[in-house]
Amino acid sequence: MTMKFNKNSGKKSKDNDLGFGTGMTENPQRFLRKDGSFNVIRKGGSDYSIYQKLLEMSWWKFIALTIFNFVLINCFFALLFLLNGREYIAGTEQGSFSDHFMQAFFLSVQTFTSVGYGALSPVGLNANLISAVAALVGLISFAIATGLFFARFSKPKARILFSNQAIITPYREEEMSLQFRIANLRNNKLLDVVATVNVSWLENKNGKIRRRFTELALERDHLFFFPLNWTIVHPITPKSPFYKKTPQDIHEMKTEILVLIQGYDETYAQTIHSNESYIANEIIFDVQFVKMYYASSHLHSTVLELDKISTVEPIPEA
Repeated sequence: MTMKFNKNSGKKSKDNDLGFGTGMTENPQRFLRKDGSFNVIRKGGSDYSIYQKLLEMSWWKFIALTIFNFVLINCFFALLFLLNGREYIAGTEQGSFSDHFMQAFFLSVQTFTSVGYGALSPVGLNANLISAVAALVGLISFAIATGLFFARFSKPKARILFSNQAIITPYREEEMSLQFRIANLRNNKLLDVVATVNVSWLENKNGKIRRRFTELALERDHLFFFPLNWTIVHPITPKSPFYKKTPQDIHEMKTEILVLIQGYDETYAQTIHSNESYIANEIIFDVQFVKMYYASSHLHSTVLELDKISTVEPIPEA
């Protein structure tokens, strides 16, 4: 069955392929992963950037990698000290190889960090050359680590919470609508938040299958302030791509809703963005979202329950 999406259903009259290409007919499960990244695997060569990797990895991986490199580098210099001879390390005590290694390791740490307690010290030209190189590597390493820590802290990152599913539900009197919800997971202030929603589908035209894209018209695509949740609504009018479409139609056409949220982060004084997508099996019919917020009389405030962002309920009978 062919899903004939109206060309004029979105804000733009022309087809908007979003950069994915109209030839992607044998598409993967989705174009955008749930973490907002592109579902694309690059082969045949790429420009790998270790700086980009270090900035984008999670904090716990970054800290673990920093500690691992610190230990690894000092183990390397400890072995150099031992290969040069334990007798060229002043202040060492007799013991097993592991004892000697630990003494050389801590000499390297003291040199690497410029602590220099004085209990252990290099003796001779070779030992002092090893210490000089260790000190230089330590200065460079701490400069790089400090720069990376600052870059990671100063880089704004959106924490927009999306509902797990989009819903198709009654809207106003006799209309239907496509809806999903977002909320700011952080306590920072987001201003001028803009939502752009596109839809992708397969179209069979004259026996040739092509992938099509168009931008959906929204009831509201901009908020000045974003203190609560925002239910983004696409009214399903006769001009809408989803007009009179059944769940089976949406599945057969491998529909995917692609979402871009942009806003101004007052804390970082920079623009942030967040991506999300909903594929056919993440679109639920004939339910409605439950209310997420309520007035707290004793606090004289509004309470927003973020854990309810994906909670739906049956539509009450009229």
